[in-house]
Amino acid sequence: MLKSMRSGAKSIPMRIFLLALVAGFAMWGIDDVFRNVGASDTAVRVGDVEISAVEAVTEFERTRRAYLPAANNAEAVAQGMLGDVLAGLTRRALFTAEAERLGLAVTRDMEKAHLANESAFLDDAGRFSILRFQDSLSSAGLSEELYLNYINQDLKRNQIITPIADGLGYSHALARKIAAVRLERRVISYVEIDARSAAIKTPSNAEIDAWYGENGVNYNNADLRAVTALVLSPDVLMDKTVVSDEALRDAYNASDDYTTIESRDLRQMVFSSLDAANDAAARIKAGTDFSALAKTMLNLNEDDITLSGLTADDLPDGLSKAVFNADIDSLVGPIGSPLGQHLLIIDGISPSSSISFDDAKDELATALQRELATDMVYNNVAILEDSLGSGSTLTEAANAAAARIITIDGMDRNGRDIDGNMLDGIAADTKFRQSVWTADIGVDSLVEETNADTFYVLRVEGETVSAPRPLNHVRNRVIADMKVERGIAKARAIAEKLMAENNLTEAAATQGLKIIKSPAMRRDGVSFDHAAARLIANKAFTLDLNEVDFVETGDQAVVITVDTITPAVGDALDAESSRIAAVLSTSITASLTGVIANGLTAVHDVDINANPVQSLLIGNQN
Repeated sequence: MLKSMRSGAKSIPMRIFLLALVAGFAMWGIDDVFRNVGASDTAVRVGDVEISAVEAVTEFERTRRAYLPAANNAEAVAQGMLGDVLAGLTRRALFTAEAERLGLAVTRDMEKAHLANESAFLDDAGRFSILRFQDSLSSAGLSEELYLNYINQDLKRNQIITPIADGLGYSHALARKIAAVRLERRVISYVEIDARSAAIKTPSNAEIDAWYGENGVNYNNADLRAVTALVLSPDVLMDKTVVSDEALRDAYNASDDYTTIESRDLRQMVFSSLDAANDAAARIKAGTDFSALAKTMLNLNEDDITLSGLTADDLPDGLSKAVFNADIDSLVGPIGSPLGQHLLIIDGISPSSSISFDDAKDELATALQRELATDMVYNNVAILEDSLGSGSTLTEAANAAAARIITIDGMDRNGRDIDGNMLDGIAADTKFRQSVWTADIGVDSLVEETNADTFYVLRVEGETVSAPRPLNHVRNRVIADMKVERGIAKARAIAEKLMAENNLTEAAATQGLKIIKSPAMRRDGVSFDHAAARLIANKAFTLDLNEVDFVETGDQAVVITVDTITPAVGDALDAESSRIAAVLSTSITASLTGVIANGLTAVHDVDINANPVQSLLIGNQN
């Protein structure tokens, strides 16, 4: 039974059909256990509109599968999902009730128009396809009648919201200002000053004593618990599994992991009009560099236009065929798509390849051994439970189930030892740590399962409360921390000296430091290959042209000066402005919908009853 539960919990969730449109409405079939539920078991009633417990259970199941696929019903209810689902259904019922009160109607033509504009139902030529429509409904487990009912409700709600929302669109001028801020690029020159403690002399004993006297409280040990744990996991059982050569060969033949399909590296520009794309193509054929043209016409840098490692399946059909039939260095396009007119150049081709069975054998053996060990875990856990149930000690039960006994001398609530180092193994598991710190001392716990196919039983042997530690116990930590602190102070002093000079390049040279130039980057620092890219970018975008400042990253002081500031222009700015305006307008509409729904509670009587839903999901809890 445990094996079947595990298999179900790890299955790939059913794809959600038309997520943006019917995220709150997609339904799965109901098991036979629900078929005897009476129509009087109402979960939500708003005026004359009722939503049955069966409908609520179905919506709950859809939501759980989408957001908490590894949780069972009881766990999802405990996390508040039932309340969220009932709140969403209540909002839906409020708009349905208000539409009926206002006498709003939805015609067949309105439904047809809605379907005709739904991209999931359109064929490659942009026409409504009855086959795609039926396939989509079938994949989602929806009948045509049920789906059209959802569309009907959606259209009625829109008739209430749209007249108000149409006047609340987000300012395009303000969206353009936001887009300009987001798309602005800067190039900086910077100097890295190492602050690592290795460059700092070890402090004297007197200095260590004085520093510890001021900072000793930082070295107090946390509350610690000593634990004995029985652990049954695939790692424990790996050496008890054997995989035959025949099984390895079968797994190799059945796997796609050892064959690499052809991929291509390319650069791409996308234009809003065919004329602009043709103009760009003509310039490139006349000798203009592709990347330089992207910068001139679209204000895009190399990172923006580069696409690496694309396979044929990564591109739409029209683009894919053209790209994968072209030679290296070939110019492809213009080719139209819903995104615009594409112009591409092929920079590299990685042909298909395969890994031989002999080269893959060791990796396959490890994977198959882990699968077998995982199955053994779920077989042996029954032995473990029987052994413990018959009164065996942890050691005796571990021997019976081929489990392992581990001891942890001291672990804090975050899984660290007395010196603040992270413990490995099962101590790194969040659920295990929670169990340790909620268990009674000296009492064997129940058998618990982690999310890593691992079962454990633990006993807390004792607890040590937080207390000061003698200097001789933490001396090495104190010295390391002092050296880090002094290294940072030294790096900061050098950075301040560089800032005081008029010429950063000359000042860096006198210190034996190298000037590094960044790529053109946006304020999020994404295209900047540096461990502290976002921190440095944040500082760079507060500076004026040629202004110098520095930031501390923890192990470096980085002195920065802004070389160039490139504002956003052209098609890129237009597209980003439109996108931001659309996103913010949608957000305004969503907020308005919530306000209206809240107001409708004063117009319609609302009754929410979670009991019949919870009874169907997890049984009567009384």
